[in-house]
Amino acid sequence: MRMFSCLGRGLLPGCVLLLGASPVFAQQAPVAAKEKMGGTIEEVLVTARKRSENLQETPVAVTAMSGDDLRAQGILSTTELSKSVPSLQINDSTSAQIFIRGIGQRAPMARFDPSVSVYLDGIFIPRPDGQLLDTIDVDSVQVLRGPQGTLFGKNNTGGALVFTLSKPEDVASGYVEGGLGSYGENRLRAAVNMPVSEDFLTRLSVNSHRRDGFLEDRSIGDTQSIDRLSAIFQTRWLASDSLTLDTLTFLGKIRERYPTYHCKIVNDDALFVDGLGLLWPGDTDPSNPRAYRDNCEANDRDKQPDLVTNQGDQQYQVKDQDVVLLGATADWELNADHSIKGIFGYRDAVKGGPQSNADEGGPAPFLRGIVLGDSDQESLTLELQFNGRLFDGAVDYTAGLFWQDEYKNERFMVGSPLVGADSTSLAQLLAGQVPSSALIPPGGTNPPVLGALVPLATVQDFEIFGETAAAFAQATWHITEDWELTVGGRYTEESRDSELATREADLAAVSTALTSADPRFVPVEPSMGIHTFLGTWSQDPLSIAQDILREAYPDIIGAPLGAAKNYETSSTFKEFTPMASTSWVLPESLLENSLVDSAMVYATWSNGFKSGFHEPSGVDGLAVVEPELLENREIGFKIDALERSLRFNVALYVMTFENMQLITVSVDSANSLIVTSQNAGESTIEGGEMELTWLPTMNTLITLSYSNNNYSFVEFEDTALLPLAVAGDSVAIDRSDEEFAVSPRKTAALGVQYTLNTEVGLFTPRIDLSYKGEVYMGLDDASWDVAKRNPGLVYADDYMLVDLRLSWSNREDDLNIAAYVKNATDERYDIGAVATGESLGTYAQALGDPRFYGVEVFKRF
Repeated sequence: MRMFSCLGRGLLPGCVLLLGASPVFAQQAPVAAKEKMGGTIEEVLVTARKRSENLQETPVAVTAMSGDDLRAQGILSTTELSKSVPSLQINDSTSAQIFIRGIGQRAPMARFDPSVSVYLDGIFIPRPDGQLLDTIDVDSVQVLRGPQGTLFGKNNTGGALVFTLSKPEDVASGYVEGGLGSYGENRLRAAVNMPVSEDFLTRLSVNSHRRDGFLEDRSIGDTQSIDRLSAIFQTRWLASDSLTLDTLTFLGKIRERYPTYHCKIVNDDALFVDGLGLLWPGDTDPSNPRAYRDNCEANDRDKQPDLVTNQGDQQYQVKDQDVVLLGATADWELNADHSIKGIFGYRDAVKGGPQSNADEGGPAPFLRGIVLGDSDQESLTLELQFNGRLFDGAVDYTAGLFWQDEYKNERFMVGSPLVGADSTSLAQLLAGQVPSSALIPPGGTNPPVLGALVPLATVQDFEIFGETAAAFAQATWHITEDWELTVGGRYTEESRDSELATREADLAAVSTALTSADPRFVPVEPSMGIHTFLGTWSQDPLSIAQDILREAYPDIIGAPLGAAKNYETSSTFKEFTPMASTSWVLPESLLENSLVDSAMVYATWSNGFKSGFHEPSGVDGLAVVEPELLENREIGFKIDALERSLRFNVALYVMTFENMQLITVSVDSANSLIVTSQNAGESTIEGGEMELTWLPTMNTLITLSYSNNNYSFVEFEDTALLPLAVAGDSVAIDRSDEEFAVSPRKTAALGVQYTLNTEVGLFTPRIDLSYKGEVYMGLDDASWDVAKRNPGLVYADDYMLVDLRLSWSNREDDLNIAAYVKNATDERYDIGAVATGESLGTYAQALGDPRFYGVEVFKRF
């Protein structure tokens, strides 16, 4: 297999310079004003290999930013990291979607493990929701790209976000930061160090962030608001010169609204548009059905005022969450060469419901997906690490054990109104044929036929018990002063026990409610909810029936439920993930009399593993989705030049997926439409990333980053939905020509700041430009067919965001005042979208933040 293809990919002209090395590259993000006055880029220390190392000599693909760096750029949440970190894409609408190099998890459901792991002070966070994506009291953030299959607590395929909190200090000190902005934004952050004694230190930090919603829904008011309150209490006990115990307690509360979205019809032949000949409440002429189409178009972005949606009054856009996180880390230095670290973490998160999760996008509740009630996510993690040096420092090693116990539950509902079909269409469906509206006379045939041709209501109670156990080891042999070799591996066992209770609408009870309320409804097959109506289509019998059901069953489910069907499944998934890398730091003798101050080349081979899981499959119970595996080959270089005023880092890679876990749409054995998961046989990602930091003068800082990822499926077989839904025929289709969804191929970022040193302090204007390429948002095969005909219907457009910032710092550097404008050009762009061209036939789009402006004050004491 070709390891890399540089030509014709538009990756980097410098790729021809690469010879070989190990997994890395990284960026020195903006440095503080005092540091850059010297005109050199300071050394950055990272812990990507579980020990403190110079970033430019660490063979791990990592971008590191300090808390001061985040403040200098005005970054308030991890979502904003994707503006400047290459290959990183974070969408945060109903829940956080984190992608690195095109690898991530699209659906927010509890059964999915994340492809990108999040750690806070070494504690694995299984669900990166809420404030843990805020940069509250963060000392540093490291973004590790590529599979982390050896050292980090939870195996993954995409990468990791590693947060480190600012630790308690031995003097009374702290800071307070406040901000006011547009849309009623107000925020307050503060931290204080409170040493109890020389050996026992404490730190308390709090965060409050509120903002009105900028997106108005005509029925429910403003959405896309922010309302977050959190606190972190830390202790540090210096038990002895060799033993330190750190603890943290995190409490978080969210009460906000995520965005409503717009709707666009993308495929007339979709099952619910014209494909099945279905009629919806509001349809009065089967020869010209319009209700479903009109419902979507009533919320078309092109037909609404700016920043206005129209999703109806039966939406539940709440994002309510309460989080408790407890952590403890014991670090024991056995001697000068060996140490032991133990990490304990406990997290309990309760997400309040009901919460709308999906629908077709119009104001009428035609198709709904709702999380009912509260969902609980509870996890306990333990990790034991052994770190040290062997053979007089010739070998560095890390080894350890990891264990996690996790419980998750979720109550999910999908539902629709009673739908109808003209007798002509129904006869074709019963004969296993695709209906043709051309055969229906104007006004339709009578009497009308209606029923539960689409599932009226299905409620699933899903509980997941998961356990992870792993053993890992990695060692680095310093063969010479400039050349090192690293090998490692991890063995992982993941067990999943799933329990599912499914309750479907009691159609016999529905029939009784209809016939009792209106004798014009005559049952034909009550067990299937099929009735005729002693009237005409022009009387809109479907709306009459829906009003009857709404009055009889006014709760959120909207229908009576039958007895539960219970399913249980247990599986164990096992995998060994090895890695090997080598790196060479060019000797100073080779760099004499050149513009290069230091250089390193590296190469790596690494593997990632993401656990399988159990997928609810309608009336068919639980299906097993196999684990996904990823093999990564990577080369790159890192250079400091021009008297260390220029840093230039590059990585190129090829990644091969097996059994990639994807979301798709199918039907169960009862012919009911279901959103499910499946494994794509094989896929590849070829890409490159570049980061540059340059101090052309002592007062000027320029940062530049770029990434280009080329995604392709090698083997991806699916089943055509239309013949499966109409006749139960399983027709295989090849989807290997499709693009990956959600993550852009190209990203770029440019930041420029200049520091003016005056008698009254330092003035620093800064501009940041962030570019994201267009993104394919399709979910199924028909969406790709639409993309080939009209890409604009199922692609999120590329966009450029411009952020402006002007800050002032006093001479003592303990007071900073800044004014900022984010998205200065008021660009409209999507942060979440999905096109389901084969079933729903719609493209739902959620808007990102418009122009925001504000001021903030930071005071250190």
